[in-house]
Amino acid sequence: MRKLILYLTGSTALRKAVKFIGLYSFANWCLRCFPAVKNLSGTNIRYRARRVESLALSVEMFDQQSVYNKSSLPENIRSFVDLGCNVGYFTCWLSGHLHNSQLKGLMVDANAEAIEDARWHVATNQLRDVHVFHGLAGAKETESGRAGFYMHTSNVCSSATPPDASLAAADAWKLIQVPCINVEKNWLKFFGDEPCDLLKIDIEGAEMDFFSSETGFLRRVGTILVEWHKWRVSLSEVEKFLSSQGFFLKSVLHDEPTAGTAIFSRKPA
Repeated sequence: MRKLILYLTGSTALRKAVKFIGLYSFANWCLRCFPAVKNLSGTNIRYRARRVESLALSVEMFDQQSVYNKSSLPENIRSFVDLGCNVGYFTCWLSGHLHNSQLKGLMVDANAEAIEDARWHVATNQLRDVHVFHGLAGAKETESGRAGFYMHTSNVCSSATPPDASLAAADAWKLIQVPCINVEKNWLKFFGDEPCDLLKIDIEGAEMDFFSSETGFLRRVGTILVEWHKWRVSLSEVEKFLSSQGFFLKSVLHDEPTAGTAIFSRKPA
């Protein structure tokens, strides 16, 4: 879906046509006024969609169940971190899959509008030990405590490190400043020295920035679910670095022209 959106917004003629017709904006306006709210099948987990992209993602993740593979994850997940949480669907999926509303976790995203929905999902589903942060994980610390982030017109394509070719479509992107988030510091604040069972990373090309800046946090992680983005890093580079941190490549879930998703597990002691 993201690949299609980037292609469409990269076409000047198509962008002008969409703006002229106004269907995309109208559909998003309708969803903001009247969100699509549903229950995750077989659970008490409720989720909502307030944008067209969120509606499409909810179908992929919840109805078609084509995004994540339950059998690839550990069975007894009690704690997690979701980097690039977007509107919070992964947390809904994880809580529903585990039938566990007592999960401990952190959720981080640099898109303020998406974070509104992430907080709604946490509050609505009474995930009392899940904490949501607006900001950027893995960014180099600055005196201001803020870093640059490129907002895309679609809430599933925003990135700290977008592809150069996509940036050519200047009216599809807006550079903003967002808070820098230190994951280890916040984990210690809320959960002390507890391990993190699952780290999920989908941060649109900044995955190696996070890995290299948060090695302390990686030491407490059991399993990593990572989407790597090929305009910034190869799977072999991710594997080499994570191997040095005590992980092995367990499986590749998806491998597409621009990105892929893989599971890394902690090496046996």
